Amino acid sequence: MRLVRNSVVFAALLAVSAFAGEAVQTDETLQDVVARLATHAVVRGKFRQSREIALLSRPLESSGSFLLSDLGLYWRQELPLASVLIADGERMVQQVDDGPSQSLEVAEHPMVLPFSRVFLSIFNGSEDELRENFDIVFTAGEHNWKIVLTPISYPLSEAVHTIILRGREYIEELTVISRSSDETMIQFFDLQALPDQLTEHEIQLYAR
Repeated sequence: MRLVRNSVVFAALLAVSAFAGEAVQTDETLQDVVARLATHAVVRGKFRQSREIALLSRPLESSGSFLLSDLGLYWRQELPLASVLIADGERMVQQVDDGPSQSLEVAEHPMVLPFSRVFLSIFNGSEDELRENFDIVFTAGEHNWKIVLTPISYPLSEAVHTIILRGREYIEELTVISRSSDETMIQFFDLQALPDQLTEHEIQLYAR
């Protein structure tokens, strides 16, 4: 489960610039941002993740690449430990190093699939699903936006206090603050939406 906590509670399993000073309001709305996110059929990129845990003096850091498409999320951690995580909202599969792929059972990990569905809905720009699961506060600056999500549905509300998103054309930073005050921040960079269809190689990455 350590891999799941560090990579999925993304942190549960996805910024180049952060807000500085007081935001300058624009006419951009949450609906504008969600609609723009939904236009990307495929998103490829890299990530840096830092997780601060109260009992540890130093944050846990990891990095790698990810792929998001209608087949789900392909999350490849390269450092410090090679691993792959695949989530499509109905299942989650993980593989560590060159070991065998293992499916996570819903009954044994009740938080995993709800979080993966929410994570996918965030990146796919599914506003209805977001509103079903969160109270939402949206603010827009001159060059970027910020969305604060407070879970209102069980079991996510039992584990997560707040999810904070920052971005421009894409989501560039995602922060998850747990009920135990642990904090995970993921920065996304080198983001690309073209080509807008998966290559044969990318399709095979999901076949685990």
